[in-house]
Amino acid sequence: MNTKYGLVCVSKILQQEDKSNSFVGVTRKAYAELASEKGDQEARKKLKDEILHNLNLTVKIIDFCRDSGIDHYRLNTSIFGILSDPSFDLSVHDLPQKNEIFEAIKEIGRTSITKGVSLSLQPDKFCKLIDDNDEGVVEKSIKEINFYSWFLDQIGAQENISAPIHLHLNSQPEKQDHDSYCDFADRFYENFKELDTNAQKRLVLKNADHGVWSAFNLFKYLHVYCFEEHDFGFPLAYNNLFDVINPSKIDNSIVEQQINVGAFHETWHGVVPVFTWTESKSAEQPRALANELSSHIPDFGYQIKWEVDVSDKDIAILKLFSEEGPSRISEEALRKMTRGRYEKVTNNYNALYEAARQTKIVTQDDQGEIIGGQD
Repeated sequence: MNTKYGLVCVSKILQQEDKSNSFVGVTRKAYAELASEKGDQEARKKLKDEILHNLNLTVKIIDFCRDSGIDHYRLNTSIFGILSDPSFDLSVHDLPQKNEIFEAIKEIGRTSITKGVSLSLQPDKFCKLIDDNDEGVVEKSIKEINFYSWFLDQIGAQENISAPIHLHLNSQPEKQDHDSYCDFADRFYENFKELDTNAQKRLVLKNADHGVWSAFNLFKYLHVYCFEEHDFGFPLAYNNLFDVINPSKIDNSIVEQQINVGAFHETWHGVVPVFTWTESKSAEQPRALANELSSHIPDFGYQIKWEVDVSDKDIAILKLFSEEGPSRISEEALRKMTRGRYEKVTNNYNALYEAARQTKIVTQDDQGEIIGGQD
């Protein structure tokens, strides 16, 4: 099957089983208050315990994905809480018993590999590599993307887009014309080069739900144009709902979904791409996520891992699985079928044998003359 399903961040099923199967995190305010009341070490221990809980939960979710037939998991960016905030002056190395954290990180990698569940990350919409209003946003975003790439390094993920970091292109060019789009792409590329090497190797751009960066424009300027001008075309990740809300147009004609999916697929150069599939809650609320998918994700003729971004998370995915039935026949069912078919074959054989036994068998003597047979 070309279509593979991926879970986004949270397992609703595990949460229903046990409320402790939820990601936790202390706010900066709560951390500062705890440090003020009980000291820095106590505050750091609290932060360490929460991170360790989140890492262990991540392993549990990956295990659950494999057991449920889910092939991909988008890691929750809240795993490290305030520690992943570049403006927060603290790192993993500053926490007590840091070796426990690094071991838990490595266990995520081991589980991902042994279970065959691929991983990705996606910073929030405020992570930007271009911001004309505040250059500090770009500096902070570069540090944030580098942090997530460092996390993937520690996990043991490959240094390429098989473990992608997805980034929505929410910034806009100054004007809506060709030269402005090219200028934007040039500036974006220059800031992109400020990322750590492995972060560059993992970054993938997503089409936006508003503004200039529809699927077609993203492909035209951030992939094709950048390849011609900078010898590097950005790999692209497709979001089906954003393609509906912010459609691609050529000469006022809307580009079909199949074409955008195929174009984006080719930008991954042989790596199975990780795209996003979602649905709106209603036509009146196009950006509000539906609880579940109304139908199976279409097979576009390409191998694709689709992150299912709906409110019911894995509940919605497994509901689709239950509708299509098991992907492989069970051993018990196979045994019954085998026995049934074997009995049918042996019964037919016995019937033929019995018929032959009731008839004189024609044989030949040494001279080839018939010595027996029907009259």
